[in-house]
Amino acid sequence: MRIDHAQLRALAAVIREGSFERAALALNVTASAVSQRIKALEERVGKLLVRRTTPTEATAEGQVLVRLAEQTALLERDAFERIGLSDADLPRASIPVAVNHDSMETWFPEAALAFARLGSTTLDLHTEDQDHTAALLRQGAVLGAVTTLSEPVQGCQIHALGSMRYAATCTPEFHARHFARGVTAQALAQAPVLVFNRKDDLQARYAQRLTGSQQPLQAPTWWIPSTRAFVHANLGGLGWTMNPLPLVRRHLDSGRLVYVKARAWEDIPLYWQHWKGEVASMALLTRAILQASSTLIRRRR
Repeated sequence: MRIDHAQLRALAAVIREGSFERAALALNVTASAVSQRIKALEERVGKLLVRRTTPTEATAEGQVLVRLAEQTALLERDAFERIGLSDADLPRASIPVAVNHDSMETWFPEAALAFARLGSTTLDLHTEDQDHTAALLRQGAVLGAVTTLSEPVQGCQIHALGSMRYAATCTPEFHARHFARGVTAQALAQAPVLVFNRKDDLQARYAQRLTGSQQPLQAPTWWIPSTRAFVHANLGGLGWTMNPLPLVRRHLDSGRLVYVKARAWEDIPLYWQHWKGEVASMALLTRAILQASSTLIRRRR
């Protein structure tokens, strides 16, 4: 069975852009043409590939073909570059990559800047919790992911990056009010805590490790799904929380924040997983990521 590349590109665009209309704009065709291509592809493979939701979603079978479309686009551009075509003659290519929120706010922008200096391929960045970026890789929504998953996703290569160090912090006034008698299970149950979203369990794991308890943290909780607002709320004394050390180091040095408990770090190992295909742009991206991640904590041997 042969699959039409225009149909594959339409499928990838519909999933990437989230609607038939936006996919049409990206492909410079009509929405009707996109719809016809998707319908023809579905008839060709005999499977439903797109759920017509808002935003559109790929079915399990659609995810496989979306990954094929993204891989094909990279291979096509790589091949054209190898035979010496100019940028103006090359098809546009963008590598879809999933990055955890805290890496996006700390070291990953340096990787993106370094990658941009190496060629004209762009990145289509998706942010997600570090424990969940691998799911996007499995689904075919991205071709690479910064993740905590230490086992390679099928069809992917894996590189250890080092660990993101998290520190439990609060204001001196908050510490005096809630932890003057120690960081106990009772104190942690009563002290307000800041949590990024429902996928964020760093604070709960930290509390369990400090107290030796397996009970879930049931403290008054502020849900704040914004990294900048998160740090601002911490500085304002709204609650204690876990912050990437690079984001709050200067506030710790100035005394605006203090450790909830001295040197009780939480080091979260990170890995870069990407599609195995031998494509020049992916190799360049991997090189940029490995270089930028050198600021992460390295395990002593």
